[in-house]
Order: sequence, then structure tokens, then C-alpha cells
Amino acid sequence: MSDCNFNRRQFLQSAFYASLLYGAGGLSRLATPTYAAPAPLQNRLLVDLFLDGGPDFRHLVVPAYSAQPGSFGNAYWTNRTRSHSLTQSGQTVEQRWNEDYYPITVGGTNWNADLVDAGGLNTGITFGIWREAGWLIDMFNAGNVAMIFNAVGGTNRAHDLSSLMMKQGNLLSSLNDQDRSGWGGRLARSAGGNSISLNSTPSPFNFGPVGIAPGYNPDAINNYDLISVENAREIGLFDFNPEADQLTNQDDKMARAAKSYYAGLRKELVAVAYQKALDHESKVREFGDLIRARLETVPIPPLIEALYSNNVQGINPDPNSGAFRRVLRRTSLGIYIRNCYDVLAANDLLNPAVMSMSYGGWDTHGDQRQIPAELATDPNNPYVYRGIESGLRDIFEGQFGANPFNASALHGGFSALWASLADQADRDKLVVTIAGEFGRQIRDNGDAGTDHGKGNLMFVISERCQGGVYGEIFQQAEIPKYDLPVNQTPDIEPRTEIDQIFSKVSDWVAPGSGTSVFPRMSPNYIGDAPTIELPGMFDNLLV
Repeated sequence: MSDCNFNRRQFLQSAFYASLLYGAGGLSRLATPTYAAPAPLQNRLLVDLFLDGGPDFRHLVVPAYSAQPGSFGNAYWTNRTRSHSLTQSGQTVEQRWNEDYYPITVGGTNWNADLVDAGGLNTGITFGIWREAGWLIDMFNAGNVAMIFNAVGGTNRAHDLSSLMMKQGNLLSSLNDQDRSGWGGRLARSAGGNSISLNSTPSPFNFGPVGIAPGYNPDAINNYDLISVENAREIGLFDFNPEADQLTNQDDKMARAAKSYYAGLRKELVAVAYQKALDHESKVREFGDLIRARLETVPIPPLIEALYSNNVQGINPDPNSGAFRRVLRRTSLGIYIRNCYDVLAANDLLNPAVMSMSYGGWDTHGDQRQIPAELATDPNNPYVYRGIESGLRDIFEGQFGANPFNASALHGGFSALWASLADQADRDKLVVTIAGEFGRQIRDNGDAGTDHGKGNLMFVISERCQGGVYGEIFQQAEIPKYDLPVNQTPDIEPRTEIDQIFSKVSDWVAPGSGTSVFPRMSPNYIGDAPTIELPGMFDNLLV
């Protein structure tokens, strides 16, 4: 029960719109519960994490240090000393590489024989993944991560337009095209499931098209299958607590009165104009009751609760004081992960095909890697702000398997989710996509940050993924760009557009849906086909 104090207007707004089915008409498809405990995942499901602001993934995945002039490793590290805060940390370039990055050589001794090198572009290339991204390293080594280089989302450097392009899955969108559907909404419609927003406000990514698959109109919006899940454990209408003091508790009084009022109206002969509202109230109440009844039997896993709460007994005790610590610095992501877990537990009721969440703070024009003084005394403190590395920890920290290189790592968001899903069959039906609206420039700026760029690294993560690298990891054509005048903007050259990547993800979630979700992939499309670095590069992305 909520302990918030509502005035009448706030109560009505929260009762009908907060944590509620978002689209008109979406209440018509209530499912009948078939499980009293977490339901096994019924269908394949996409979880999309959008990183607002344009993440610099060249901070997460870097070339091996080299002292050889003219090499990529030398060019990168010579032009990135400020964004890596080497002066403040006291590290040399070589120390930073050796101490903070986990080396992987494509085709080398630590290269899983099943890992893909699409097109054979990178044999013998050594790159490093930031060591604190333990879950990412663990999953990559297991063959579950496709790292897609030189991908382009937004085609310009404007946040609003590039974000809209990414979320709509349409690089031809303009700011006047706000009424187009999102690629997540189109995929959900194609899969015959619902589009679930785990954020406080649904994203354009979730907006559904007009009509039914495959002949829907992608350039218009109908949200009947969009569900907003801001807090899965408070979804539906606020209800009164029969054990509370009914004389003095204003919230309970209002809830009890509203419930009785609508129940009474349904027994009366009322005008047709009011029937929709009454039907809406009844179904929302039934919907909330079903979800709450299910989740009352599903405890929040401690690893997930520790993402946003410091009251989880026995999880992450402080080595000095013994106090319990939450894991994530930005707890909103922890709430989204909990909502994701809850939707999975109630998937037979909610019928999800797509879930979305977002995580901001990636517009790192300055102090990209901060080195606070507190790190000298407590380097593992997750509360200390460390610039871009705080976000990377929140998402990628932890481990899922038995990788020994970082056995004491705390669980980040996805590590906690993966470890909390006990059934391998559930994990086999999940695919995670992680991307931002654009990348950053290849060299740092005068403020120890990086400015807006074009090409970037994107991730597809799944137990059913053909893991490895797709595209040329570090384009040799970039090396001369590092010597351009400071008033010019050296970018990662974009070579693969998102249609090529996410249409394959769509086909895996809902077979045959790729050309409906991304019309430019249709052989009958009139216009330029989306750019791809190598033909057939993603033919076996997911199996």
C-alpha cells in the first residue's frame, strides 16, 4: 500500500495513469493466470537499453598500447591521455593498458574457437575491455556478446534528432516525424505481444504502428499494446488497506469510495458514453489485482534489490564497517532491472515481446574519467562519481560464470539479472541490445572529454548469440585523422546502419518480421538500401 498523501486530483491521475496500461484499448487483452510462481518465459523477448547522450565506447573497448609510431595503438593512446585522466591517476599509458584492460587477441590463445570475426578483418588484432566490466568480459568469453563496430545510429550530432532516429529505427526521420512508430513497437506488434516500457515515461521506441502485422502502417501510432511499468509492484489502481484505520487515513477513504462508486455504477443503467470508462476501470482493477497476486509470491532477488537498496542483509558488506551497500550509483537502472525481472515473472499475464529502459549521462564533453580523492582510500566504493566509468560499472560490472580474473566484483545491473534467472531456458529466450544515439570523436578535447561523433560500438547480447566481433575493430583509415587540425572533427567512419543489425534481432524474436520492422530491408523497398560494412555480416547473428 502506498503511504503517499494524495489530493483528489493527484489521486485520480495516479489511479488511472501511473503504472498503468498506456495505450487506449490495451485493456482488452487480459490474460488468465496459469502459474502461481514465476512463470517460465513463454516466447522470445527483446530487452533494449538506450544510453542517452552518446556513449564513448572507445573508453570501454580500446586498442592495445603500442610505442610504435604510426600504429593504431600509438595514435589512440597519444591522443587520449586527458580523457583517461592519466596525469591525475599517476599512471603512464602503458600502466593504464596493463592494469585496467583485459586483453583479447582475435584468433589468439585466449580467443574462443567459436567466437566470430565477421569477414576475417581482425585476425591478430589485440583489444582490451575495461576490467571492471566483468560481466561483459565473462559473457564475451562465453560467446554470448556480438560487438558491432562502426555502427551508425543518428546520422548527425544533434541529440534530439539522432535519438528519434534510433528509437524509431528510421535514419530518414526528421524532427517533424514525431508521429511515427518505434521499432520496438513494430516488433511487438509483429510478434503478437506487448511493448513494455520500464521507464517512468514510455519512449518513442515503444510506440506501436497503426494496424496489424505485417501490413501495418509504420508512419502512424496506435498504442493499444503498450504497457507502462514504472513500478511493477504497484501497477494498477490504488486500493485501500482493510487493516488500516479507515476513519483517519484519507488515501484509504478515497480509494474505498472510488471502488464502491464504480462498482455501483456498473449495476446501473448508464449512458453508452460512460460504458468505456467503466469498462476501463474494471479491467485496470482486475489487471492490477492479477499482477499483484502473482508478484506477492515472487520475492525480489537479493542481488537485484541490492542494485537500489542498501538494506539487503548479507549482500556487499563494506569491508571496513560491515554495513550493507547497494551496488549501483544510479539506482534508477536498478529499479528498471527489478521491473524487468517482475515482468518476466508475470510474462504469462503481460505477454511481453519487447521491453525498454534507458540510462542517461553519457554526454561526456569534460572530465570523462574523474579520479576523486576518495578512491585513494576506498577504490571499490560504488557511490564515488567516476565519470563515464560509473555508468559502465552500473551496466557491465560483475560476473555470471566462474571467470577468475575478478572474483570479488560486485554485480552490476545485467549481471544481477542474469544470475537471478535460475532457468537456463529463460536466458535462452532473451536478447539484449545496448546502444546510444551516436558515438564520440576518436581523440579527446581540451576538457578531458570527447565530443559528438558518428560511428560507434553497439552490443547484441544473448545466450543464443554468435558472439565475437563484427566489422573492423579499429579502422586503419582513422590513423591519419589523429593528425588533423584541432578545428576539424575526426569521427569513427560509420559503415553499418542500424537496419542491418536490428532487423536480424527482430527476425530472431519474431521470425520473418525484419522487413516489416525495418522496411528499408525489404527487397521491394524503393530507395537506397541501408549501408553495411560487409555483405552477409549478420546472417548468423542469432541462432
